[in-house]
Amino acid sequence: MQLRFAVAASSLALALPLASVSAQSTAPSAQPTPTSAQTIPEPATWSFSLGVDPTNLDLHPPGTGVDARMVANLTRSWQSAHSRWARHISLMVGTDAPRQVQLGFFAPVGSPCDCSIDVMSRYAGLTAGASYDLFRVSRFTPYLTGGTGIYYTTLSRSPADGSMTSSEFALLQQNGGFYQHNFSVGLNAGLGLKVRIGSHELFIEQMFHRFDIGILGVGVAPLNIGIRF
Repeated sequence: MQLRFAVAASSLALALPLASVSAQSTAPSAQPTPTSAQTIPEPATWSFSLGVDPTNLDLHPPGTGVDARMVANLTRSWQSAHSRWARHISLMVGTDAPRQVQLGFFAPVGSPCDCSIDVMSRYAGLTAGASYDLFRVSRFTPYLTGGTGIYYTTLSRSPADGSMTSSEFALLQQNGGFYQHNFSVGLNAGLGLKVRIGSHELFIEQMFHRFDIGILGVGVAPLNIGIRF
């Protein structure tokens, strides 16, 4: 289980720099001398951010532990000088805080049993899209962003005490089994605010990732705080 997630996340991580190189290689090799009517390209920039999903945060859920969904993002961006538009490629990885719950909590029918299981959810995504600067006020710039991408999600369940009865095993199998994983094509959108401090930019953004276009309610909505350098 751990190995599959590591391989998937590593594959996405390798694809990110390759994609950025590909995007750069499509630029014309011979660039004309800039004029006042032309847009001067800026060098590509990297950004890193961390986020927590405020819609999935509960310090006192059923069972033990907490409900918390956390993400990390690494992004490569390109934006021309004097242009409000930017394009980007981003790698997102995230996890839900591990929890221990009663097995019957997952059962659509029947009464809860006395057994407990550990539940762990993880996800990763490689996305591409664009952002648009709405306006600029001094050093502050609000922006809209959106795109599409490939997402990988996993859900693992295991006995909290390392063992379970045959009836408990059957109940777990009826509700998805020990391990589930899925690749899907999804969408994302968000609203952010960036502020320039020296040669860097700090930003805060509310993102919405929908992991599967065909399934409602499957995704994450992190509030990210990061730096662009």
